[in-house]
Amino acid sequence: MTAFPVIVGLSSSIVFLVLLIKLVQRNRALRSESAVDSDQQAAWSDEWFEEFSSFRYLPMRRLLSGEEEEYWMQSTDGSKYRREEFRAERRRLFRGYLKLISFDFGRLSQGVRLCLVHATEDRTVDISHLVSLEWSLRKLLWQAEVSLMFHWLGVKPVDATQLINALQGFEFSLREIRLSGASA
Repeated sequence: MTAFPVIVGLSSSIVFLVLLIKLVQRNRALRSESAVDSDQQAAWSDEWFEEFSSFRYLPMRRLLSGEEEEYWMQSTDGSKYRREEFRAERRRLFRGYLKLISFDFGRLSQGVRLCLVHATEDRTVDISHLVSLEWSLRKLLWQAEVSLMFHWLGVKPVDATQLINALQGFEFSLREIRLSGASA
């Protein structure tokens, strides 16, 4: 009877350590990439915002879905090794999308700050709405990273729908505020 809690505690500790190690590795990789990418990351511009569309992230919803994986396995008669290879490649692509979302989100956040600075009237309600959307989007980015670690462990597929919806809501709200500010 007393061995069961010990086994559960040890296995939980091992899982925690594995996740912690993966998180540290991921943070190191992001830091080294961000040193290179900070030079490449452009700032906010009206031209960029006119061309920007969060709809480009819609394929991200299917990238790690279980249905896509099963379809691939059935169509290729894949082995367990090939499945892991497929899942690793899909996670790599998903991380690429997350990186792009972070860059675009950074630019959109710059746009919010510029709207606040250049506002001719009190936009407190609009800006507080955008700030709350910004925080929820940041939380969803963190959740996506954590879910990606669980996907690596084979626990569950990652659903990017909420993240994409939050980014779209942030984009559309910023467009609305900019349009109402331009007409004022």
